[in-house]
Amino acid sequence: MPADLRVADVWGLSDFEPPRPLLHPAGLPQGKPLSGSGPSGYYAGGDFRNAYVPGSALTGAGQSVGLLEFSSYYMGDITNYENTIGLTSYVPLNNVVIGSHAPDTADNDEVALDIEMAIAMAPGLTQVIVYEIRSSASSILSRMANDNLAKQLSSSWTWGGGPSTSVDNAFKQMAAQGQSFFQASGDDDAYTGSQLLDASSQVNSPVGSTNITAVGGTTLTMNGSGTSWAAETVWNWNYSGNPNVGSGGGVSTYYKIPWWQAGVDMTANLGSTTMRNVPDVALTADDVYVAYNNGGSGGFGGTSCAAPLWAGFTALVNQQSIAASGTTVGFLNPVLYAIGAGNNYTNCFHDITTGNNIGGNTPGL
Repeated sequence: MPADLRVADVWGLSDFEPPRPLLHPAGLPQGKPLSGSGPSGYYAGGDFRNAYVPGSALTGAGQSVGLLEFSSYYMGDITNYENTIGLTSYVPLNNVVIGSHAPDTADNDEVALDIEMAIAMAPGLTQVIVYEIRSSASSILSRMANDNLAKQLSSSWTWGGGPSTSVDNAFKQMAAQGQSFFQASGDDDAYTGSQLLDASSQVNSPVGSTNITAVGGTTLTMNGSGTSWAAETVWNWNYSGNPNVGSGGGVSTYYKIPWWQAGVDMTANLGSTTMRNVPDVALTADDVYVAYNNGGSGGFGGTSCAAPLWAGFTALVNQQSIAASGTTVGFLNPVLYAIGAGNNYTNCFHDITTGNNIGGNTPGL
């Protein structure tokens, strides 16, 4: 490199810590009743709207959701899902391949899950833009920001290398353009012990970034078959035969606590008053029906479920915001934490205070 040219990041020289999806196949534990309307009682389609936006006429009309993917998928699976949940008008899919070749379909279950969750929450979307690349997170995020076509973006993948200047710059560009970015917070329980958040030796970037909304996972219980919200607790399979599988959350080892989080009381959750804490929000991450693998289907869990659902929810928010003010909501964290500190909190959120994300490798919350 020329001596006078500053280097922000170096990408692509190693595949030691490739990107990994944040989902896990769900068995049907004996004695655990499922309360969704999908096959085998899994949650699907309108269940998520009934739980989180009951009675809303908003559908995401006029909005696009953008998804970050390191795998390709089978478009027929998405049609099968839409047929299963009773949609009569299919949401258009727009595939954007970065680089000369699309990735293979090895992790098509993750891609199908992301697309289907966005559609389930916002069935009237103008399109879902599926950004596909083989490996480089920096390149795909730059493309998502430079295109500026989707005002709600989601990632259900993590990667190694630790915090990155170019990645954070892409997130800052998105925020400046009125784009909201949701990142699944991880599926290995708490970021404690040897599993540190934002350590370069770990595969959990970019969860800790202060420029995105990190999304944790819950286990949802509904009344009837997907009729209405009944209860939620922390998603943690560690106690049901799946060791160290549960909602990722903890304290960054790199990012200082942002201004919008500084006023939160961290006593009960063992959070930090000086460093960034994640996640910011959560949503169901358990017992979710997915059509995938070119004709297959099944149940899944993971914060992979929650992040694209939040992107779909934000499409509803932006549909309403555009109609009222002509602007999109953009980076949500300052507003979310303001609601959290306000008198209207219980009218806007369910406060999840039961359960934990302790795992065998992660002592403490």
